[in-house]
Formats: sequence, structure tokens, C-alpha cells
Amino acid sequence: MDQKRFIEEDFNGYLNQLIESHRLEPIQEGITKLVIDKGYDFLSIKQKKVFDYMIDTNTVDSCERCGSDIPFCEMFEALDNGGLCNYCQHMKEKLEYE
Repeated sequence: MDQKRFIEEDFNGYLNQLIESHRLEPIQEGITKLVIDKGYDFLSIKQKKVFDYMIDTNTVDSCERCGSDIPFCEMFEALDNGGLCNYCQHMKEKLEYE
């Protein structure tokens, strides 16, 4: 994931969701808490590698259906629904029920 997205408004909220969901390993959780508190640039090179790996495995860059960027406020759901944005997930559900 592009580090430029780490300054987006909902990024820290998403990190908190990851922590609360217990999806992270203890080391990843500690580094994530540090990012929330001090910011990504505060991390050492080794911590950045751990954090970057964690982000890469817990994010979806773009919707699998329409290709739109997935905002962090929708990211947690996208992890569980096959990588779809909220709109495409809604449309998929709508088609399934028709």
C-alpha cells in the first residue's frame, strides 16, 4: 500500500479496528499502537517492515469489481467480503436476492 494513504482521515480509525478485532499478532499490534500515537515516520526501519507487511496483508487497495480505491472507513468490510467497495457489495447482495 502506498504510504501516502497513511495520512488519510480514517487511517487511525482503521488501525483501531484492526486492533479491536484481534486480527494482529502481538508485535504487529504494538507497532500499530505506536503508529496511532506517534505516526509512521517515528518507526525504525525494522518496525516499518513489520507494519508495512501487516498493512499489505490487511488492506484491499481497490475494489475487485469496479476498481475504485477503497477508503479506510470501508476497508474492514472489504477484507471480509472479497475485496468489494460498499457500493459493489450492496449491488452484489441486491442481485443475489432478486
